Formats: sequence, structure tokens, C-alpha cells
Amino acid sequence: MKKSLILLLTAALSFWASDSVTAQKRVASQNSKFKPYGFFRTAAIFDTRDAKAGSEDMFYFRPLDLQKNYQGQDIYENFSLKSYAIATRLGVNVSGYKYGSMKVDGKVETDFYLMNGNTASLRLRHAFVDIYWDKLGYMESKFAFRVGQSWHPMAEDLPYCVNIETGAPFTPFNWSPQLMIDYAFAGKFHYTVGALYPMQFLPTGPLGESENYVKYGLIPELYGGLAFTGKYFTAKAGTDFIALKPRWRTTTRNYVIDDWYDIGTKVKDRIFMLSPFVYLQFEKGLFKINAKSVFAQGGDHLRLMGGYAMYDWRDIYEYKYTPLRSTVSFLSFSVGRSLQFMCMGGYMRALGTAHNLSIDANGYCRASDIYYSSFGDKGIAQMIRATPTLAYNAGKLTVAVEYNYSSVQYGTNNKLDNYAIPRENLHWVTNHRVMGVVRFSL
Repeated sequence: MKKSLILLLTAALSFWASDSVTAQKRVASQNSKFKPYGFFRTAAIFDTRDAKAGSEDMFYFRPLDLQKNYQGQDIYENFSLKSYAIATRLGVNVSGYKYGSMKVDGKVETDFYLMNGNTASLRLRHAFVDIYWDKLGYMESKFAFRVGQSWHPMAEDLPYCVNIETGAPFTPFNWSPQLMIDYAFAGKFHYTVGALYPMQFLPTGPLGESENYVKYGLIPELYGGLAFTGKYFTAKAGTDFIALKPRWRTTTRNYVIDDWYDIGTKVKDRIFMLSPFVYLQFEKGLFKINAKSVFAQGGDHLRLMGGYAMYDWRDIYEYKYTPLRSTVSFLSFSVGRSLQFMCMGGYMRALGTAHNLSIDANGYCRASDIYYSSFGDKGIAQMIRATPTLAYNAGKLTVAVEYNYSSVQYGTNNKLDNYAIPRENLHWVTNHRVMGVVRFSL
């Protein structure tokens, strides 16, 4: 009996000691590591023409079209000089949290890009957690969730340049609240699917830019894509799907007895748009080259030049819509380290609507039926851009000069054909932009 009690006590002490060690290991595995990052950035910009741009002309889209006064002078042909530091960025990466086989990383990132009058304010760029398992059950591959606000998968890979628009509108530019599921397999492949919700980068419609077209449509933006990553070569392909509800209730009333309806009557409007893309990258030593091409339907929520149009309004309870289509591409390269030369070339072409539109007696579609991105213009036929850049990198300090040649072929934006393509008075408008950048990284 005495021996039994001793054995039982010994076993209990051993179990307690083992559990204490396990608990200590578990606590130790939950210690997170915080790594701040960011940079201080100042830029000065010279333009030969007024431009459509965001945040005090810093996020550059396009030169404005010709507009002549009665004296024949183009009112937008103005030299300008500006300087800013609003792209200064601060962020924190969090890593090291583990719970069993599960690992959790996180990120919070802000900059001062939000302008409140003449004052720059903090803006949230990224705030997300990555939850992943190197092995899950019998699966030998990595399985991960991303929850929070992060880059849109189509906007992750950017051209080599130093401007803050980083190639837009010749490549998607968007970060959004999202739930992404990523499955890595065979060592070099990733399959990604997920849902997003527009917040800072919004689709357009009858009420202007708004998240309500998705909010009341009850269908989130969806993405699916496949990526291959090798030693020198990366390839990606994917598709963005967005479903919009341009109207969810009527905004007018009709007093006709046989067709009476009041303001606020529910309607069934819908439009569905798909935008596939491909991306290629080669990197070896100090040489890098990449390219991306998008066939965009709509695409205004991705900061592309696009939108959609209404082509049938005979049924007040269900207007019919068709996407504006375009091709958008860039090719860029970078070579060197201390002395670095970069260059990006971009091209966009409007392809018009997928369905023909109603036209008036003069053969033009109704411009009021077209909902176009607020930073674009319905009269754009095509655009080109080239941005050669020379940068000197001294450790964490970068000094760069970039020349930006941007040219747009405009047509008369209220004289579009039945596919919303400008056909009359086609002409090119060009801006020359020179930008100097000084950046110091943390």
C-alpha cells in the first residue's frame, strides 16, 4: 500500500512537472515580435500641363483634354511646380505567434496621404492578420488565411518606378477589406481564392462612387488566381468578379395609372463584370523585368479607366447594363543597385461596351447613360506612358529623378458611337512631368 502511494505520488509529480514544461513552452511560443518599418519621403514635381490627379496632383492619372477659350488659348496648358511629403509611411509587422501547428502574423500600415484641407492626416493602408499552417492534417503543403485590409491580389505586383501611383492607371491599384484563402502546393504553386469589399477604392454608378452598389447587392467582389514562383521566374493569372446593383429602389415616381409606381419601389437592376489578368516576372542578379496585362470590364474600382453603361430602360423595375471594356498593360525593368536605372511603359485602349447602346437622331449614344470613373474621361480612346528613372541608393537613403511622358488620345466625349467609343475630333494631348524624390527608410 505504501509503495502504491509512493508510485502514485511520483507519477503525479512527474505529470505536473511535464505539464509545467509544456505550459512554459506554449507561453514562450505565443511571444510575438514587433518590427517597425517605413520611410520618410519628400518629392518635388514639375508639370507642363494641368492633370487629373489625386491628393494635390500627386497621384497622377492623365493630362486634361484641350479646352480653349474665345481667344483660342488652351486654359490647361500651364507650367506648375509642387512639393509634398504626404507619402511618408509608418508600419509594424507582427510575427512569432504560434498555437500548436497554427501560426499568426499581422501588419498595420499607415501614411499621411489623407488631406484635410492643407493638413496631411494619417490614413490606414493595411491592417490584416495571416493565419497559416505549414502542415494541416495529412496535407504537406502550406494553407493560409488572410483577414483584414490588404492589397487586392491583382494589384500586388507593381512596375519599377518611384511615383506614388506606381503605374496606375496602367495596372490595378487597390487595397480592400478581404478574406483570402491561399493554398501552396508542389513547392512552387499557389492557388488563391477569396472575397473583397470595396471601401477606399469604389465602383461608380448613378449616384457617383459608392460602396452601396455592392452593399445592397449582397454579393461580395470575388477573386480566383494561380501563381507559379521559380528561382528566377514568376507567373500569375487570375480573374476579378464584381456584381453591382446600380439601383436598389426607384428614385422617381410615375403617375400613369396603368404603370404607377412611387419613389422607393424595389427594383432588380444587376450587372456582372469579369476582369482577367496575367503577370510575368524575371529576376536574376541586378536585372529585373516584369509585365502585366488586364482585360478589364468596368475596372473603375481598380483605378482603371472604365465603368459601364445602361442600354435598356424600358422596364422601370429592371434596367439593363453593359460593361465598358478596355485593355491595360505595362512593361518595366530595373538594373543596378547603388546606381539604379528603371523604366516603365504603359498602354491602355478603350474597346467600348459589350452590348450596343441606344443612339439619337445624330447617331450618338446618350452620354448620361454612361457611368465612368471619376478620374477618367468618356472621350478617352487610348493612353500611353513612359517613365525612365535614375536612382542613387546609399544604403537606406535613395535619391531619384523620374521623367514621365503621358499622352492621351481624346475624342469628343458627348459624341460617342453606339458602343461608347469616341470617333470624332480624335487628337493627342501630352504632359511632361519631372519628379525628384528623396527617401530615407527606417
